[in-house]
Amino acid sequence: MIKAENLAFRYDSYGEKESEKVLRNINLTVNKGEKVLILGEPESGKTTLSLILSSLIPEFVDGEMEGKVCPECEMKDRMGKYTLVPQNAGEFILGETVEDEIAFPLESLGIEREEIVRRVEKALSFWGLESLREASTTELSGGEKRRLMLATSLITDPDYVIYDESFDDLDRSWRRVLRDHIKESSEASLVMASRFISFFEDLFDRIYILEDGELREWNGELASIPTPNIVRKERKNKLQCRNISFVHPRRSSFSSPFVLSVDDFSLESGEVVALMGPNGSGKSTFSRILCGLDTPNKGTIILDETPCNKERLERSVGYMFQNPDYQIFLPTVKDELSYSLSFLKIKEKEKEKRLSETADLFSLSLSDTASLMSYGERKRLQSAIYYSLDRPFYILDELDSALTYKESISILEKLSQNGAGILLITHDDDFASAVADREYRAKEGRIYEE
Repeated sequence: MIKAENLAFRYDSYGEKESEKVLRNINLTVNKGEKVLILGEPESGKTTLSLILSSLIPEFVDGEMEGKVCPECEMKDRMGKYTLVPQNAGEFILGETVEDEIAFPLESLGIEREEIVRRVEKALSFWGLESLREASTTELSGGEKRRLMLATSLITDPDYVIYDESFDDLDRSWRRVLRDHIKESSEASLVMASRFISFFEDLFDRIYILEDGELREWNGELASIPTPNIVRKERKNKLQCRNISFVHPRRSSFSSPFVLSVDDFSLESGEVVALMGPNGSGKSTFSRILCGLDTPNKGTIILDETPCNKERLERSVGYMFQNPDYQIFLPTVKDELSYSLSFLKIKEKEKEKRLSETADLFSLSLSDTASLMSYGERKRLQSAIYYSLDRPFYILDELDSALTYKESISILEKLSQNGAGILLITHDDDFASAVADREYRAKEGRIYEE
């Protein structure tokens, strides 16, 4: 079983301020075959609880833990029976190729080669990764990495699985696959999520809320999606694409090149446009072209009626990556925000004022160490960085991943308050319908307006 009795945990302090308890008085039991959901806002302690129940804390993370946790067996006895599907796949992927990554847990357990081959083939097929078996794990999309992490974590046929925000980054079809697997398998499933989504209906035996470090039973109340207050200012900019074509060669010889095609696209100041589509359909590739990271093989990008080059796009379009860790690289929150403000031609006194105001606006502490912040806090820091740069356009790639609707809307409002045009990439139909003025769809490398 998975069990916590009177569990409390506090991370070691690295600054002047003593850290508070993330968890306090947690009592939870998940028996074999049970399906349990824990809902909680970012920074509520879901990932910490996941790591403790997976025995990764305190073994690999410094902190003070109280109470009792089951299993208490040695790591070698837990291997293969208890597994975690982590929130941030990038922190756990070790293999160079998709096939290597999936095979690694079985090799660690000393499974016979013939059985490894059989199980890997089955996992590749089940999670739709056959065509990517020799692809580098670094070139996968966010959704493909999530499916890879699911395939790797479940390859040992575990008895107990903890899913930390595992439905995020997946499109509707793969969310359905994951839901059906949880429902039909004999494993005990403990799912952590920031919000209740439609795929959770009739799936769980029990549902809890994690709040203020404690668990309580969920009362069935669903979080509504607030109507965003998008600022429509006189600032009028228009970003357009005409007849764009881009060939992205995968680094493995096994995988065929990915071809992106965009006949017509536009985004204006003060509007929110949603871009939706299956994992690996070209959404992030298109985003990289729009912000100047990649150059199309043919076609034209037009900004305010003038053809736009790479350098101008980089100054005009802010791209918030799906994974905040790709854009956060300095020691503290203050260092990150100061670096972004250094690109603005303003006096030092004004920079200090903006630094403090931006941190307060996004509920950040300037002294916090960026690498030790929660995933949700790092997404807020990522948002604050681009807010300080005041771009006329923003691309928000999976903004709502691991965030509540309320927090996603809050970030959307802040980034649009000067009249910016926003391209929102999401897999959540309800969220897109609530906030977007128009919608585009990506399918097999083609992007078109619905």
